[in-house]
Amino acid sequence: MITRNLRISLVLAFAAAVPLGASAQGIQVVDAWSRPTPPGIDVGVAYFTIRNGGKNDRLLRVSSPVAKRAELHVSAMKNDVMRMEGLDSVDVASGAPTLFEPSGRHVMLTGLKRPLKEGEVFPLTLTFANAGQIQTSVRVRGADGMDKSRTMSPSQMKH
Repeated sequence: MITRNLRISLVLAFAAAVPLGASAQGIQVVDAWSRPTPPGIDVGVAYFTIRNGGKNDRLLRVSSPVAKRAELHVSAMKNDVMRMEGLDSVDVASGAPTLFEPSGRHVMLTGLKRPLKEGEVFPLTLTFANAGQIQTSVRVRGADGMDKSRTMSPSQMKH
């Protein structure tokens, strides 16, 4: 009985310690992820979703200690060519998710201080005009964007 209660307590403590996202003033940053980078490559990317249950806001800038610079970018088709452009800011409307995803808005991490490795987590700080700074954790998924740590079947897990 004590072992079962201890196990339940540990699971609850672990769940509370691992944030699913970060929030302030009605804004939530959820599902932040990145891809691993090969050795010698000093450019990475971060994706996430912003949910705004408060007033309209604007994302002004981003930063992370894993890179010298973090910039807001968007990829879009122009004249049948995919192009990437820097963004000064991103409007975050109330009641609608703002997506940062492959082939769309994203954070470019330039001057990476070390390669990003699958399974690791790094901090990302988003600064909003009204909500201020929100820090979230970015999980480095596989190169295909899948989080293998969360999609393994029981038969794939090592015991």
